[in-house]
Amino acid sequence: MINRSEYYRKGIHLFNLIIPFLYFFVFTNKWEYLKILAVITVCFIFIDIGRHFVPIIKSIFSFFFDKMLREHELKGKLTGATWVMLASCFSIALFSKPVAILSLIYMSVGDTAAGIIGQLYGKHKIGTKTWEGFAAGLVVCFIIAINYDMLPKHISLIGALSAMIMEILPIPLDDNFKIPLGSGGIMMMLLSPI
Repeated sequence: MINRSEYYRKGIHLFNLIIPFLYFFVFTNKWEYLKILAVITVCFIFIDIGRHFVPIIKSIFSFFFDKMLREHELKGKLTGATWVMLASCFSIALFSKPVAILSLIYMSVGDTAAGIIGQLYGKHKIGTKTWEGFAAGLVVCFIIAINYDMLPKHISLIGALSAMIMEILPIPLDDNFKIPLGSGGIMMMLLSPI
């Protein structure tokens, strides 16, 4: 059973799709968009750090978000939202536009599907994750890959697989950071001539 605050958290995670969608539909210039995202990211970092030290930030933040936070986020680590912003900046700066967009979509949608299905139906553990969650995230990412026309299908599909492998690997980085950077890095390597 998933509690209501977890659904809110996953809803916010899906709202992160606004970042790749704005990049696809609105911002034609990579560096203009990156400047805007960088300013927003710095604000997220200041709020994230300030919630531990500045009483007014702490009380406002706690009122709205504490029920959605993971245990490690409550104990001083950066929130998933801040990691999303950092990953978005790095992905857009380092990868081609089609790869950055797709890797950020995998992070938002694939990770959400893996989390919800894993918590609802997961019985077979892979560390702290489940095979059921992995399979759900992989199916969703494969569906996205098949329908994504900005990259060759085999690259998109390998990116989908690598996104969900990054999700289950016990690398001590936030999923919101390692999924887009891992899958995006692999897709960029596959696109590069040898």
